[in-house]
Amino acid sequence: MDLFWSLPRAASGFGGLTDRLFVGAQDRRHDAGTILSDPDHLPNRAFLCKSGTLKVTKILSNGREILITILEPGAVWSDRALINGYWREVFIEAMTPAQTLSVEKDVFEGCLRTSPDSLTWFMTRISEQVSDALTLLDDFRGRDTASRLARVLVRFSKQYGRPSEDSVVIEFPFTHQDLANMIGTARETVSRNMARFRAEGYVRDSRHATLEIVNLLSLEKLAG
Repeated sequence: MDLFWSLPRAASGFGGLTDRLFVGAQDRRHDAGTILSDPDHLPNRAFLCKSGTLKVTKILSNGREILITILEPGAVWSDRALINGYWREVFIEAMTPAQTLSVEKDVFEGCLRTSPDSLTWFMTRISEQVSDALTLLDDFRGRDTASRLARVLVRFSKQYGRPSEDSVVIEFPFTHQDLANMIGTARETVSRNMARFRAEGYVRDSRHATLEIVNLLSLEKLAG
């Protein structure tokens, strides 16, 4: 069974336990484009993102790459699952310059066991992550590309967006290929739909951000 877990903004949920979880941690800095973790390098460690933005991708059996999730400061993850091994063919790449801390997974899990409240919080978040993933798969079933793309942009705007005067700014540097990998289509198809979204006034490019959502309500209607 292939599994992978990651928790966005987990550091805030662990509260004061975070310092104990990563006491004596290995501190590393990564340039944009660096592969932090891949199937050939499995150190069996737990990680904390201190700064930067990371993306998690998986290579399917047919060779297609899918984007699983985006990790930002405060995210915690492990190379290995808590049960039954690790998620094969998973790559974690720095989208921007990043800093991470890591400890042996046994140390991380041992510390969690000393705090029942934190362990309960952790397992609840893992369960929610699995539920969200299954819901996303169900949502995408039978939808056309424009609808799937709209759903991703709406979700990004709520998870990562920063409200501005007349828009929601999504600041991390995802590409059309990243979006294509997330919704299971070709980059050219995403580019055509993004051009349509710009023409219809749903989104606009910005010099200060990757993308601005200027008509979230219309995107939500398209997403269904």
